[in-house]
Amino acid sequence: MANDDNPRGLIPLDYPMSSVHAYRITTGGDVFIGQAVDAVAAGYISAITMTGLQPTIGVVVGFLGPFGAGLATNDPFLDVSDITPPTGGLSSGDRYALVLDDPQQQYLIQEDTGGTALTLAEVWSNFDLVFRGPTGTVTNGNTDTGWANLELDASAIVQTSAGFAQVIRLHESVNSDGTRNAVGDFAKWVVRLSQHRLATTPLPNIAV
Repeated sequence: MANDDNPRGLIPLDYPMSSVHAYRITTGGDVFIGQAVDAVAAGYISAITMTGLQPTIGVVVGFLGPFGAGLATNDPFLDVSDITPPTGGLSSGDRYALVLDDPQQQYLIQEDTGGTALTLAEVWSNFDLVFRGPTGTVTNGNTDTGWANLELDASAIVQTSAGFAQVIRLHESVNSDGTRNAVGDFAKWVVRLSQHRLATTPLPNIAV
């Protein structure tokens, strides 16, 4: 039977037994749970394009409101209209993203249907990530659930370290019909982030 089609971005394994910190976030579009973010020169973080050698500090798992307290918004995601641009100091308009920033963290992510479906031979290869709605439309996230519509781009295999995420293994899980997760469309894979700013070998700084 077919694998379940349920894009939810980068889902951390073993969470909440992981390193999570609050970072002030600036404009960069709507932000969803399961989406990667990176630092910007103003001392904030922002949503990013998850392709190539794009650095990252981790994946969003929640949100906080002004001064790092309370709810950031009534929505399950962070709407760009709720985010105040940085002013250089702590602001009552600031919103915070809770980011899982452990460079060793592993994530579960669904494969898309673009290109040829991955096989076990692609384990340890690197891939970009792509946004795709459940019906095939390109949309960054589900505004009802708050999850990112983010998938592993099967058509963007990179045999070097230039891809955004490295495939580690096929995830052991069961589909809603009782079958096992298997290689093919919508397969669930375990990945790690290739260019993490908190890794042992630090990336260049972001000063401008």
